[in-house]
Amino acid sequence: MTNGQHLLFYRNPARCWEEALPLGNGRIGAMVYGRADEELIELNEDTLWGGRPRSFDGGGYFEQLGEARRLLRERRFAEADEFISSHMLHYDSEGYLPAGRLKLRFAGPLPDGEYRRELELSEAVAATRTGGLLCEWFVSAPHQVLVMRCTATVPGTAGFALSLDSPLRHTVGIEAGDLFLNGVCPVHARGDEITETDAEGRGGIRFEIRARLLAEGGTVAAGAGALTASGADSILLLVAIRSDFRGWNREPAGAFPAEACRADLDRAAAAGSDALRRAHIEEHQLYYRRSSLELPEDAADALPTDKRLAAGTGAPSPALAALLYNYGRYLLLASSRPGTEPANLQGIWNRHTLPPWGSNYTTNINLEMNYWSALPANLAECAEPLFRFLREAAEAGKETAERLYHARGWCLHHNSDLWRFTYPATGQARWAYWPVAGLWLCRHICEYYRFTGNLEFLREAYPLLRGSAAFALDLLTGDESGALGTSPSTSPENGFLDPESGRTATVCARGSSMDLELIRECFLNLAEAAAELGLDEPLLAESEPALARLRRPGIGEAGQLLEYDEAYEEAEPHHRHLSHLYGVYPGELFTPDCDPERYEAARISLIRRGDRSTGWAMCWRLALWARFRDGGRAEAVLKEFLTPVDPAAETSYQSGGIYPNLLSAHPPFQIDANLGIPAAIAELLVQSHRRSADGTMILDLLPALPPGWEEGKLTGVRARNGVTLDLAWKNSRVAAVRIRAAKPVKVELNAPRFTRRVEAGPEAQFLTSYQ
Repeated sequence: MTNGQHLLFYRNPARCWEEALPLGNGRIGAMVYGRADEELIELNEDTLWGGRPRSFDGGGYFEQLGEARRLLRERRFAEADEFISSHMLHYDSEGYLPAGRLKLRFAGPLPDGEYRRELELSEAVAATRTGGLLCEWFVSAPHQVLVMRCTATVPGTAGFALSLDSPLRHTVGIEAGDLFLNGVCPVHARGDEITETDAEGRGGIRFEIRARLLAEGGTVAAGAGALTASGADSILLLVAIRSDFRGWNREPAGAFPAEACRADLDRAAAAGSDALRRAHIEEHQLYYRRSSLELPEDAADALPTDKRLAAGTGAPSPALAALLYNYGRYLLLASSRPGTEPANLQGIWNRHTLPPWGSNYTTNINLEMNYWSALPANLAECAEPLFRFLREAAEAGKETAERLYHARGWCLHHNSDLWRFTYPATGQARWAYWPVAGLWLCRHICEYYRFTGNLEFLREAYPLLRGSAAFALDLLTGDESGALGTSPSTSPENGFLDPESGRTATVCARGSSMDLELIRECFLNLAEAAAELGLDEPLLAESEPALARLRRPGIGEAGQLLEYDEAYEEAEPHHRHLSHLYGVYPGELFTPDCDPERYEAARISLIRRGDRSTGWAMCWRLALWARFRDGGRAEAVLKEFLTPVDPAAETSYQSGGIYPNLLSAHPPFQIDANLGIPAAIAELLVQSHRRSADGTMILDLLPALPPGWEEGKLTGVRARNGVTLDLAWKNSRVAAVRIRAAKPVKVELNAPRFTRRVEAGPEAQFLTSYQ
């Protein structure tokens, strides 16, 4: 491994959260500041959300839906928009909450010495070296605890006082030598409102943070709500966090989980520091080492990470893109593991009691983008929480579909949470009225099968796909020509100018392009899945004729793909969302081989939208330029993506860029771009969505190589049909390929100046000398 592409390091402590270093095991998150005088660690646990299980009646919604459709038929778009916002959006999802803060006040002034803090991605260990002390931090998946070992260069000089607090309601105490914090989440936390208890006086989820110190060659004392270690050669700190959450549709247990925390600490303490570290690294590397990207470095790549970012503002080093690829995989591993909750808007790391956008599950792009990389970047296991979320949301969404739309199947709108909220959220129609999120999420089911070939998974998940298709069928409405679309229909968070009033409107009458693309893809996926499973699916008797009548997105006078059902004037020509381009990426409805006219129209639309936007929106733009095979434009987007953002400066909430700890800025911070960027970068190098005329999968190698990436190596990238690929290139030409597949499959390799068909299988093939 090239260390500069797997390492973040700094010569100064973190001044703020956006400079701290993230650790996690999918359930427990920690942000390490690396301060030499009073170290600060901010803690999270994935089930700490506002609220309790709840249900809604949705009374009158279906009748109001009819009124909104009437206004749209009369072309009163702005009025329909206002009607939906005022009459149909009454509920809201809950927000994700912080657990607490660890503070370590070191004993006395530290000896002089060179300062360095770092995060080694290949080991998932953060370290701070200062004044004769080395403090190493990691969050163990095998042992389910946060671990810190502080070692002194001079024996007997390690010592600090440990305290705990939380921005939530809490108490702190000492029990049997452990420091513990018992906290209670509010029953509502969203927007600018926190409600601590409900009408019955009940609070929300209860949790405990419990810490234990073990000193080698020194002593540990407890008192005044703190633990103090002194005179030690080394100190081992263990931290457990548990909550009383029992399931999305079950009331919390109602007790602080002290016993579970003690059991975690006892097990970790019995293992000892060396075994804890060894087990953590071995488990992490089983996943992390599956894939890696290495690209050419320059002199700036030897600088500390924050200086390296600043040095790259003219022309970012290709190695920074490789670091983004490897960092994104690291962050997915740290925030989403089998058995945990899915990664939310901030992954697993949040310090706010009222975080931006609730740090919830935003399903009109952000949750989906969080998992774009799971398959191509070889971390399929990390998607398990998403599929569990999908099963639970589908169960909750059956009631929503029936009550609100009088429809079969299930649906999900643009926001969700720990309690699997599926109703439209409060606010404005432009974001809150969007009932087709389930269709997009079901794409992940089909992609998982295409990448892995796991037929049993497809069989188990098939009812979710079928339910989303049934809902889509009942959502469709016909126009005067007999064509089918959706009404009301939005293109997430965007709008247009009402031709009659000139006011901004966000709902149209015959289906936004994204609605039409999602429904088309859903019906095609249903047919494909039924065929793969050998099912005689009765719903196809409805979906196939509906597919034939489904409207197709239109093309405007400038050759652009229309976002709505007509060529309305755009309210925001450079809007961050690219919903109407879904059919190019992540979908594949529009390719040079399949619907080349709309493929080209989508390219023109992307040019019109511009490159600079929010962090996640630039990630999407990068993936689209990869599909358009334009490495030069991809490089321009990456340059914008890597624009350094000073956390202390006032910035536009849509200005994008990246913080010193390489977390992506909307601003503020959202994790989606970090988690999505490995997939976008992989698309520049390997694509597998096309098929030849006889149905053979085409593996496009180096389809959109950016300038400066003339040499490199990508290992362990996954492709469809269960293919795994190692790829090396030199002088912008493929030099070597190592290919294998879960089962025998024919593959057409398509590289610059080279095309070759091979049969890949479990036995790896090594192909060289393509140049």
